[in-house]
Amino acid sequence: MKNLIQIQEFYQQRFGYSKPATCHYPAHKKMKLCVVIPCYNEDLDALLTSLASCELEPNTAEVLLVFNHGTTADATLKSKHHLQCKQWDNQQLSNGLVVYSVKAFDLPSKHAGVGLARKLGMDLALQRMAAINHDGLIVCLDGDCTVSVNYLERLLTIEATKTNGVSIAFEHDIELIDSQLDKDRIVMYEIFLRYYIQALRYTCYPHSFHTIGSSMAVRASAYAKIGGMNKRKAGEDFYFLHKLMPQGNFVDETECRVFPSARTSERVPFGTGRAMLEMKEGSKSFDQIYNPALFKEIKEWLTLDIAQLALATWPKSIVHFVENYDWLGELQQLKKRSKTKEQWNKNFSYWLDGFKMLKLVHFLRDEYYPNIPIKKACHDLLEIEGEPLDLLRELRRSDGAR
Repeated sequence: MKNLIQIQEFYQQRFGYSKPATCHYPAHKKMKLCVVIPCYNEDLDALLTSLASCELEPNTAEVLLVFNHGTTADATLKSKHHLQCKQWDNQQLSNGLVVYSVKAFDLPSKHAGVGLARKLGMDLALQRMAAINHDGLIVCLDGDCTVSVNYLERLLTIEATKTNGVSIAFEHDIELIDSQLDKDRIVMYEIFLRYYIQALRYTCYPHSFHTIGSSMAVRASAYAKIGGMNKRKAGEDFYFLHKLMPQGNFVDETECRVFPSARTSERVPFGTGRAMLEMKEGSKSFDQIYNPALFKEIKEWLTLDIAQLALATWPKSIVHFVENYDWLGELQQLKKRSKTKEQWNKNFSYWLDGFKMLKLVHFLRDEYYPNIPIKKACHDLLEIEGEPLDLLRELRRSDGAR
């Protein structure tokens, strides 16, 4: 079995970025967590203050602040990043947590964005763990977040297990938002996120985890095995985690919290910032949500013996979907490659990834079951009711009780 040094060397040759990020300070031999934080025009005081409030055994964790911008960034932003790099590099917080600055300056405009920034930081974290030959956790956080006081303690507890990946509980801090309209918007958006995941759990879909880039972690060796982070400018977390989940040993961490920002953003084409911006502009609304009927059809399908490919027993809407994307041939090949029931389950789990599932949900929405009011959807599928803030509280409680 290869050690982490060999794994990292192979990874860098095959999947590493052509100009990898560097850190001039060696990793401490006791380091078990490396927290990677892409930073683009951020005020980091609140985040670092919250990390400093966490209890921490000395030298068991470190932070990499990846200051990133593209070649076309304006001079003011570039100057800010240069100053922040100097300000925070090799700084020790009050709890002993050490912060290092990583320069990811003048990235090619074609790829500059959060995906490449995460990749550079996570690749560096892998390299630093390989240098001490410890297969620890690479943790992802964002510069506009804060964390609960038990954040590092809980992640260190998980690090001591065989866990490959973690989806960490999150809550937008509604009380910090001044505008009532913005409060209402983020409540509706977070309901949408949680409703979708809980609806997937209802269907018995195995990969029903939140995919939030600021609240996830991955084992270093598992990170290398799946080819590392992608360079997408948005949705990098979704695609990355849905490559990781089928590896197994993926868990929810519900005892600590990440508190993401609810600010608007034009930098990415989707996600929280874009959703908030589009709601503010009136081009998007989350008053309507996926119809529970489509998830009932998916559940009916997933509880069948799909390996038999007996289309006559499938819901007609699912047959229509598979034929529309010409995926029956893929499923037939999958069946040929699966000599046992266990092999089929594993292969099908890889095949029906999060992107295919989202395509299925959108197909059923567009062709069969249009969106319905959010209150009715939550009542009909999850048997919860109330005003939006009540719904959100109940959805948060349900997520935490998983």
